[in-house]
Amino acid sequence: MRNHFLLLLLFSFSCRNEKKPYILAFLQKWIDERDTLYTKEVYIYKENGFALIPKAEINDTPLPITDFSYHWYLYSEGKKFLPGKRYEMLITHDAGTATAEILFPGDFSILKPDDNFILHKDSSLQIIWERAKYANSYLLSAYVSYSYIDTNGNSRSFSFSQDTIITDTTLFYPKEILFPGDLRQINWGEGRIEIKAIDGSIIWPGVKENIKGMGHGFFYGINHSGERYFTIAGRAKNRK
Repeated sequence: MRNHFLLLLLFSFSCRNEKKPYILAFLQKWIDERDTLYTKEVYIYKENGFALIPKAEINDTPLPITDFSYHWYLYSEGKKFLPGKRYEMLITHDAGTATAEILFPGDFSILKPDDNFILHKDSSLQIIWERAKYANSYLLSAYVSYSYIDTNGNSRSFSFSQDTIITDTTLFYPKEILFPGDLRQINWGEGRIEIKAIDGSIIWPGVKENIKGMGHGFFYGINHSGERYFTIAGRAKNRK
């Protein structure tokens, strides 16, 4: 599955008019309620196009082209790969070669909150997870949504959503950002947390790209924790 922040990186940098192509690549392991999905994707972009079709390899295995235009190519496949292993990327194109490597983060789990957690009115939320081997950062996505009765007796709704890049393995949300000041009673609600362990250039302003040679851009390894749901002050609606 593709990451919105990775696609933003692609389009932010792809307008440079250079001989070096812009490259954005990632390996991702994604866990949902029914399956575990594996993805390898490489985007190669050059504003003026290519004289020869580029070749993308990961650990000496060529990736198939799955989409293209005159100035970009997409390579992808969904074969299973192993966490905790080194992956080397080689891009060969008409102006030379570009390389990068990552150590794909190991598997990890969310420790807190657990599956039976209930977030009560005026409570804070602390999230704790295991450290994933080889990860240098984490992308934590938190979402809270509920309906409530305000102090004037009106029915209202509230939602909170935030993505955070962090190098630690804990994050604290104070009650002031989770509950509005006019809240009197919560009717129902649900929260969701997911965490991605990442190796590659940390996604902070000013951090350098990790692709070398005749190419520039980013190569990431992303391992997913799976989603953790919790109830907000009562019985949550059934998830579809």
